Amino acid sequence: MTKVLHVITDTNIGGAGRYLLNLVSYSDPSRFEMAVACPGGGKLQRQLLDLGIRVYELAGGEKSLRLADINQVRHIIAQENPAVVHTHASFSGRIAGKLSGCQVVFTRHGIGKVKKDTLHRFMAHVTTKLFTDAVIAVSRAVKVSMIDTGFPADMIKTIHNGIDLKGYDEVAPTLRVKYNISKDERIIGTVARLVPEKGCEYGIKAMPHILKEFPDTRLIIVGDGPLRPTLEELCRELGVADRIMFLGYRKDVEGLVADFDIFMMPSLTEGLSLALLEVMALGKPSVATEVGGTPEVIRSGTNGLLVPSKDERALARAVGDLLSSEIQAQKMGMMAKETVAKGFTAKLMADKTMDVYDEILRKAGKRQ
Repeated sequence: MTKVLHVITDTNIGGAGRYLLNLVSYSDPSRFEMAVACPGGGKLQRQLLDLGIRVYELAGGEKSLRLADINQVRHIIAQENPAVVHTHASFSGRIAGKLSGCQVVFTRHGIGKVKKDTLHRFMAHVTTKLFTDAVIAVSRAVKVSMIDTGFPADMIKTIHNGIDLKGYDEVAPTLRVKYNISKDERIIGTVARLVPEKGCEYGIKAMPHILKEFPDTRLIIVGDGPLRPTLEELCRELGVADRIMFLGYRKDVEGLVADFDIFMMPSLTEGLSLALLEVMALGKPSVATEVGGTPEVIRSGTNGLLVPSKDERALARAVGDLLSSEIQAQKMGMMAKETVAKGFTAKLMADKTMDVYDEILRKAGKRQ
């Protein structure tokens, strides 16, 4: 059996962790046997163990590059003997994989800051050539960003994020009952980490404009992060604190989302949002900013609406359009569900990723 060792520096479950859980869940065990090296003691480790995945604990936290981590991963590789090392934001894992004679895959999950100066471009190009056999970008926008940063274009393959659709048709709405929200109120929902790149301040700034026309509207923000106190203060300053609820980090997201009338995603940058795919899979219409990989999922006017980033008035207008036409909103929600089912499933993502493993192993003469 051909083995793959995933190396991830996350302790808890962010976008990369959810990607990894979906990938290992839908990989074909007759093609590849999966194991994971990650920091111990976190939610990611627990969920991987629940899936029956072999987990090796990494000491030292969530840093991408440390000499001690290289040695640690090399020791794990010696025990596991994988043919492929697949890393997620762990440069130590890439170095350890190459030094151990493995084929190395690296997945870039987001766009981040693009450094285009000559030195950074040169270093990105050289280190990729030296320590990587294939790079996976979770959207075409991420691939373009990587090329702009100096990564070799011919090494990058776009494989869109995919989600596990099991149980989505049976999700029961829980938000209105749990928080005593009247059926007459319209719910706009956001699911995001409360960090600058998610642009939640613009969603909050859109609310005064929305409430002028639709006073019985409520914004629900699911997620937590360092900006929460600042965003709560912004709600008070704008006089909309009584119409906005912060629910913090939640495990029961699907049940909450099932009560949303509209999903709003005011991000400033996105690789390819798993939260967006999950909301679409529940048949919800979305208003999202036209950034990163989002336009690769949303066809504006068909399965959602796209607006410019950092524009609260555009957000408000688009939300108002959907609130004004329940039929249009329902049609977009159904198209959104169909979009995910056809092109953004975990199985499709896993199959394409395993094809990358096969390709680099054949090139190395380790596969017939």
